Amino acid sequence: MSATTDGIRRRVVVCTTGLKGGRFIAGLLAQGIKPSIIYSYRQSDDKSGSFDEIEALARSVSSSFIVNKHPELNEGDLNLIVGWQFIIKKVTKFSVVYHDSLLPKYRGFAPTVAALIKGEEVIGVSALSPTAGVDEGPIIGQISAQISYPIKVRAALEIQAELMVSLTKQIYDQWLSGSLATYEQDHTKATYSLWRNEADYEIDWDQPSRQILRMIDAVGYPYSGARTIVAGEVVIIDEASEVEDLVFEFRQPGKIWALDHGKAVVVCGSGLLKLEKCRRIDDSPYDFQRLRVRLGK
Repeated sequence: MSATTDGIRRRVVVCTTGLKGGRFIAGLLAQGIKPSIIYSYRQSDDKSGSFDEIEALARSVSSSFIVNKHPELNEGDLNLIVGWQFIIKKVTKFSVVYHDSLLPKYRGFAPTVAALIKGEEVIGVSALSPTAGVDEGPIIGQISAQISYPIKVRAALEIQAELMVSLTKQIYDQWLSGSLATYEQDHTKATYSLWRNEADYEIDWDQPSRQILRMIDAVGYPYSGARTIVAGEVVIIDEASEVEDLVFEFRQPGKIWALDHGKAVVVCGSGLLKLEKCRRIDDSPYDFQRLRVRLGK
């Protein structure tokens, strides 16, 4: 979509990828906001098929679809940047970066995963002007939503995509009217979220069962899934539930306490978890057959 103000033709340009990206584009179109250009790229760890979804949405409304990790952004355009993992060299006056937290909390990487593991009851989205510092730029707008547990990361990401669309409608209207304004973050209240890699998918059975359960839900689809070692084999845990704890004279986290039709009940640092749905690396189902096993070994 383009607009003409002061004789200058201005366009909406979106740079996005991942599950949120597809939901974001679909939401914009539902609001009547049609991007002139959509930039995207394939993510090797994205299991959601989002790249194909984004391309199909672009084609459906005749938006230009460009595969490029380093887009060329123009002054005057409203440049919306969602889930982008590469440096954009040229930052323009109307570049809007969306971050999956209520800044200044959770600056950095994978903020939604970190917030869900911690058990935050409110999640949100911030739109900011990009600067050299990590998520330190002036805020253009923020929006939040209450959540309850248990919640899967996919559901949280979809909520955030909806929040982004609502926030974008406000920003779009302000951009058209020339009233787009920003305000500085309170840097004294900043917290940070570290990058995550494969090691961060491994379950620490010394943690409380409730926190482990939140971690399982937070790194599931579209991410790779929480995992543990079972007799030398990597097992991914997709579903788990808390069961009533017992008083052990010597608590030894990671040991299987009981088996229920192939579902293991595992001792945690505090509490017990029942592993409801597990699979191997090749995605074949995994059922527990042996009681005397300590997970993570």
